[in-house]
Amino acid sequence: MTLRSDYPWHIALGEHPPAGLPSDLASVRMGMALGLPAIDSLVGDGTDVGPVRYCLAHRQLLVPVAAETVHRWRDAHSDCVPAARVRGCGAGGYRGCTGLWVTRPGPGRTAVTPADALHDALSLTRARLRTAPGTHYPRPQEARCA
Repeated sequence: MTLRSDYPWHIALGEHPPAGLPSDLASVRMGMALGLPAIDSLVGDGTDVGPVRYCLAHRQLLVPVAAETVHRWRDAHSDCVPAARVRGCGAGGYRGCTGLWVTRPGPGRTAVTPADALHDALSLTRARLRTAPGTHYPRPQEARCA
């Protein structure tokens, strides 16, 4: 598995969130295929990105955001859950959630990623993935569910 990024990150091997993460927060969950390029584009644009939790067992990312994001997050590409579920990706199944935290280097790290910026980056990344050469999107009309 590749946890590729064009930017430096600190990796914390452990289940506990990084120090300084507020208790009143929410977490946006997404697949790595969508989330990794979206997070990299935020860093590339100069957006302050908070810590990110990788679930290696289920190939999902959890990105802490402001608590009020739970009530307004409505997207097919990801979901937003309250802080109590920030320790696991919620994928279920027989394998437990096995993860690690990564943070951006530097003294003035931000505690959470701005939800609006994350939403925009996910939407743009999803659009690029759906229209990339060799993909099968949009699906033909007969293959869509009713």
